[in-house]
Amino acid sequence: MNILQIVAMSREGGRASWSFTLEKGLVDVLHEHNQPKFRAQNAWITEGWRSVTTMFNDKFPHVHFTKQQIQEKEKELKGSYKAIKNTRKESGCGWDDTLCMIIAEPAIWDRILAVSIGILHYFYTGK
Repeated sequence: MNILQIVAMSREGGRASWSFTLEKGLVDVLHEHNQPKFRAQNAWITEGWRSVTTMFNDKFPHVHFTKQQIQEKEKELKGSYKAIKNTRKESGCGWDDTLCMIIAEPAIWDRILAVSIGILHYFYTGK
């Protein structure tokens, strides 16, 4: 898939294609907007989402994501963060900063995967 296809897909409101750079850029924009004027008690307000979307698209002019696509990615990133955070609390789990993966023995992974299959993306046994 080339960059024109990605832009066309995102402009049509279809499935967005996210790279690590775009994900990191979104996290940075969300952090900049983590202020009371853009958030209610536990959620972003409409003006906050509008501002996040505009700033993100200005930061990455080669793509254009809709507010809905950005909201979906934020929800996905939040879910991944929670899964990693909860798994790292498990006894016998470690974290590899170089690989950005959780390290655990197979028996521990079996226990973790029985509870949360979403963590499989971060699976690494060190072998």
